[in-house]
Amino acid sequence: MITGKRRTARLALLAALLLAAGGWTPAFADNLSPDSPYSQAGQSASNQSGSSSGSQKASQADMDKFNSEFHNSFQNLIPDAPPPGYSTMMGKWVTTMYGFVQLDTVYDSNQSYNNWPFNDAPGNPSVMSNAGSKTALSGTAASQFNSGRYGMDVNNSRIGFALSSPVYNGYKIRALLEMDFLASPGGQSLGSAGDGYVTNPIFRIRHFFFDVTTPSWGNVLMGQYWSLFGEQPYNIQNNLQIAPGPGTAYGRFPQIRWYKNLQMNDGLMLEPAAAVMMPNEIQSSLPAFTEALKLSDSNLMTELMIGDTGKGQFPASLSISGIETYYSGYNNGNPVESAGSPKTYYTGFGNTSGTGFNSWTAAGAVDLILPIIPIKDGKPGNNLTLQAEYTWGQGDAWQFPNLSFGMGGNSVNVVGSNQGLGGNGVVMNNGFEPLDIQTYNADLQYYFPDDARTSIVLGIAVDNASNLQQIANVVGPTSLGGGGGANGIYTYLQPDTHLTFAYADLWHDFTPQVRAGLEFGQYDAVYVGGANAIDNRVMMSWFYLF
Repeated sequence: MITGKRRTARLALLAALLLAAGGWTPAFADNLSPDSPYSQAGQSASNQSGSSSGSQKASQADMDKFNSEFHNSFQNLIPDAPPPGYSTMMGKWVTTMYGFVQLDTVYDSNQSYNNWPFNDAPGNPSVMSNAGSKTALSGTAASQFNSGRYGMDVNNSRIGFALSSPVYNGYKIRALLEMDFLASPGGQSLGSAGDGYVTNPIFRIRHFFFDVTTPSWGNVLMGQYWSLFGEQPYNIQNNLQIAPGPGTAYGRFPQIRWYKNLQMNDGLMLEPAAAVMMPNEIQSSLPAFTEALKLSDSNLMTELMIGDTGKGQFPASLSISGIETYYSGYNNGNPVESAGSPKTYYTGFGNTSGTGFNSWTAAGAVDLILPIIPIKDGKPGNNLTLQAEYTWGQGDAWQFPNLSFGMGGNSVNVVGSNQGLGGNGVVMNNGFEPLDIQTYNADLQYYFPDDARTSIVLGIAVDNASNLQQIANVVGPTSLGGGGGANGIYTYLQPDTHLTFAYADLWHDFTPQVRAGLEFGQYDAVYVGGANAIDNRVMMSWFYLF
């Protein structure tokens, strides 16, 4: 039996042994991450060969240096993660916890949306009255367009764990496990408060990947991460919307990616990359393919905020990327009896039941970060930046969250489910007719000369389906409507061909960890029937970053 005195003595002995061993003794040289992709010659970390750095206890200067190296290493992959250092567990392997708590407050001029519009279009009674054969809204439901709504949520709050291994013979492995509470974004329907989803959200995977740095062949990333199309996440606009607004490539998918940072002369860096990625529909027999080429200049740096948390210094950059998607399936709808004799049956839009279809589509994107007034001497403040993106092509709506242009399940009849096709194209005449999609967005970010604690942003984002009107003229606009979506209202609408979101933001950092943003924005949609609908949105969000 162990008495209280013996237990106390054993604890004292254990404490003495730990003290004698010097507590925790991180091997800094082993743990230094590869240099930031934006570092220049002469700035590289030393002694990354895997040799021991001794067992002396770390000083605060060592800690600061380590945290800086660790953050710079990950910055190319997770620029929206706050710099680590407040909750880092150190040893041969290093684990850093980070994240933020976010409180959103939202006012809309009508009830077209819940808190998460994504790429859905607003509605109004005029548009609803053009619904044709679709179920008409009752007078009570229609009147909801004439009254506002107010919402609050914390669903975009996030937690992540970044892991970094020692360098071994030139190889290094890093991993990221990041989660949030947006498992079913925009799940509420017209007239629903959605309180259950807001107050009892579902924890979900956001990023789960590991990244292997090789001595000379670049990096290989495997797992769920941003799509390479649009050079995400560096294309993400600075506004308060959960997804940054219409017309912004934004999505994370399981993938295998190769990329390499090629340091050139005088601070220039070229980054080629290619990836195979999960396709947009389960019946596709091939993955999607993406590729990109990015040029950046670390001699021309700017203060920039990516999304609403990714604040830091970034280089001027220009990139071009592409995506190729394979669509395949079999028509499998409810047969419709033809006129005349003998009777024949088809599945709608000129399709024959059981007929297969397959088609390749391709799209491209150009992205720009241009410091108009760059930072000087590494000190943020009094700088102005243009951030812009333009995409064009076919069948790439799945790279934009919930972008369906109001086309629902009735637009496609294929084996399995309608997953992946609504918004990307229509199955008609026994073939896949893709939508011609163009998107563009731009924002100007200005940081006041107060160490960049305060900034203002002006921006616009647009998505457009240039051949949707032509398709609607052939098959009928109401035949294309009827799908579920983030707002639930467009179940009754005609398809929308054009959506614009214009906004102005004011940001302020009260401390390095506490941030607030105020935004006024307007959603303006144009429908195939010629009508347009508008929703004005005021949003304020608070952040605690850790």
